[in-house]
Amino acid sequence: MKLRSRLLMQTCVLAMMTGTGLGSAPASAQNSAPVPLFLKQEAEQDAERQVAPSPTNPGTTTPAPRSGGFGNTSSGTSETDTFPSDPNAVQSLSLGAVDAEAVGTIDQSRGGLGTDMWNGTTRRSAAQLISELPATPATHAARDLQRRMLLSAAALPQGSADISLLEARVAKLIEMGALDDAIELVRAAPQGSRGSMLAQAEVNALLIGSNIDAACDAIEGYGASYEELFWLKAAAMCAFYANDPTSAAFTIDLVREMGGESDATFFGLVSAIRSGGTADADLLNDLRPIDLALLAIAKQSIPTSQLETDNPAAIIGITTADATATDVRLEAARKAENLGLISPEKLADVYQSVSFEPAALESVLDDASEGIQARQYAKLYQAAAQSDVAAARAEILAALFEAADFEGDFMQAARLAAPLMTDIPVNGDFSWFAVPALRASIAANNFERAENWLQVAKSSANASNDISSRLSLLYPVLAISGLEETGAVRPIAMASDGISSQSFGSDPQSGPTQNFGLGGAVVPGAPTSSGGMASATVMPNSASAEDVQSASDRAAALARHRARMVEWQEMQAARGDQAAARRYSELIFNLFEGFGIEVPNTLWDSILTAPYAEERMTTSSAVSHQLNAAAAAQQKAKTAALAIQAQQVAAVDNADPKVLSDTVTSLLVIGQENDARRLATELLMSFNQ
Repeated sequence: MKLRSRLLMQTCVLAMMTGTGLGSAPASAQNSAPVPLFLKQEAEQDAERQVAPSPTNPGTTTPAPRSGGFGNTSSGTSETDTFPSDPNAVQSLSLGAVDAEAVGTIDQSRGGLGTDMWNGTTRRSAAQLISELPATPATHAARDLQRRMLLSAAALPQGSADISLLEARVAKLIEMGALDDAIELVRAAPQGSRGSMLAQAEVNALLIGSNIDAACDAIEGYGASYEELFWLKAAAMCAFYANDPTSAAFTIDLVREMGGESDATFFGLVSAIRSGGTADADLLNDLRPIDLALLAIAKQSIPTSQLETDNPAAIIGITTADATATDVRLEAARKAENLGLISPEKLADVYQSVSFEPAALESVLDDASEGIQARQYAKLYQAAAQSDVAAARAEILAALFEAADFEGDFMQAARLAAPLMTDIPVNGDFSWFAVPALRASIAANNFERAENWLQVAKSSANASNDISSRLSLLYPVLAISGLEETGAVRPIAMASDGISSQSFGSDPQSGPTQNFGLGGAVVPGAPTSSGGMASATVMPNSASAEDVQSASDRAAALARHRARMVEWQEMQAARGDQAAARRYSELIFNLFEGFGIEVPNTLWDSILTAPYAEERMTTSSAVSHQLNAAAAAQQKAKTAALAIQAQQVAAVDNADPKVLSDTVTSLLVIGQENDARRLATELLMSFNQ
């Protein structure tokens, strides 16, 4: 560490002696945040760029500052870039030959959107779409889609070749808390093509994750190449971390001489480290990654007030910092995982770090709940993890799911417990656990296990238990997730011109059924809970035996679907909160229509009540128009980005269900059926908590 500090000091001295590098940095850099973290201070970073030979590429010229502020690109890509003729040829695409910024860490076989995903979108528009993506998408499914879009290897769109999409992608990944992904994406770019902003991004990601050792290694490698004050401040931080106050003092003097003294937060933290005291709480707002590292060196905890902010870096920092009190860390981890800022595995690690008496774990189902909800989750999780008896583990997990359901944390509990579920046998001996296990498996995106639990539940349902009624309540989720056959019209692949001769939900089954006779598959007599009868008629595509059988199967599925929906609607009519029941029904019916699942007119009639005009949270008409147009034109990245934006209304109580349905339909149109199902399933399960 001392050697590192000496090297950094020598770099600073050399820069001053030669009059290059640091000596040319303008005073306006003094308050610059470590961009690219949130792309909030792009203008200040632009001002720091000088028209001078690049330190990493001698003989080349750094582009002059330009609007957009998305960073440098050394690829020299022209405005007439073209896409590969085979959009799926990820393995054969020579990314360096197209543009160094076209790199990605996943291809289409691993969930990427394809090398042609930006087709038809300008680079400036793509940069705007990326920079405006939410730091915390409304659902985990939307977050996963956003992450894969940012990591996809793809040919770059045309226009504005000076805008760096790679820098924008890395910045957004860090803002999302996808730190490892951001670091991998930076390191996937050729070494010579990385500018200061990418280098800063790598360091910031390491600092947010409390990996100061690796961050200082990166700072040592990058520090002599760039001019911004960020690198001097980072060098000072590393000197303090290495317990080298002499080097730290020298570097801090350089920061002052370079006009950086107005950075009150940095100097307040430096003073706290030197004195062994604490920094003024008023300085600890809008914390940057380097501030988090300095707080750790000062052994000062991050203010708990940061949990109430929209600063993902601070929330992650509270979760990982050594100085954070245990109960605060638990609640921070609970919030961070719900927002998607940390993984369920990281949450499990935090829960496992809490100390409980062995006796408390053994009697976890009998003892009173812990005063802090996250502490109770940790206790139940540890007890379940330590139990090697399947029946006991299932009983503890059932208690965890029940407690989490009451608090609105069921989805999180399911993700957390997913590894523990694998050791519980899926058979009739656990029929009492079948419905909670079914819900948890769907929430954890394990549909194979969910299907097995569904079969156990169905075979175990009888008059002496409530399994049948619980499955009826869950039916819309089962239908949307594909676990129940509904006779739906399957999504139709769009032609390259975006034109299809058939639309979703076009099956004419809403009116009275008719027996068309020859070739028509008629399934009458499907009973409903009220004693009524449901029937379905489906015309085969031809007179072949295969088509006739297919039509018959679909008619049977459609009849069962109608009967199940009548049962479900009767249960909804019995709910105490009819306003909530109506909102839930609207969401289901709209999502069903997006997937081509029939919603009988009688069900729509049941919610046709005043007031007919309501105040709803919705997207702008421009978003709706562009979303539909992008999907029709098979512009995958633009469609995904706008669908994620439209999903943001899902987090509010008065969200317009039609908007949510449109996002699902748009993803189906571009062939992202799995994403569409996951989004819709998560929306339904979250709403129904």
